[in-house]
Amino acid sequence: MKDWSQLRPLSKLDQLAETIMKTAFLLSENHHVIQSYLNHKGAHFKVINRVGESEYDILCLQINIEKTNYAFVSKSDLEKGLRDDLWIGLVVFINGQKPTKYLFPSTVWNEPNQMFTDTAVKNPEYGINLNQHTMKEFVEKYVFEAMVNKI
Repeated sequence: MKDWSQLRPLSKLDQLAETIMKTAFLLSENHHVIQSYLNHKGAHFKVINRVGESEYDILCLQINIEKTNYAFVSKSDLEKGLRDDLWIGLVVFINGQKPTKYLFPSTVWNEPNQMFTDTAVKNPEYGINLNQHTMKEFVEKYVFEAMVNKI
């Protein structure tokens, strides 16, 4: 297993998270990655559900739990705002373990709480806060393999 906290620059973990999420969708029976976005304004790539022909934008985030328990997306990066067809793919890196994938709709931020925050400390942002109080619920509810069937 890897010591994820040693990867430099940090953008390598961002790229790895995006690759992990794309691969997970490619391996899914019902989904295809049909487009990647270069400017990353609002999403990293688009997937299509082959059964329902629905299209979804996927925005990738990562948390290296050895460094932080928080990830965020700036509101200015969401050109179209929160919407039903924008989902967040989160990859959590823990030293010595395989990365774990999670998937949740961007609309969770319509009702902020301890886990899904809506703040404006420096700049307006939507955040995901994983700590001892929120981690168990998050893991049970948003594991990729269960959530991918919902889109």
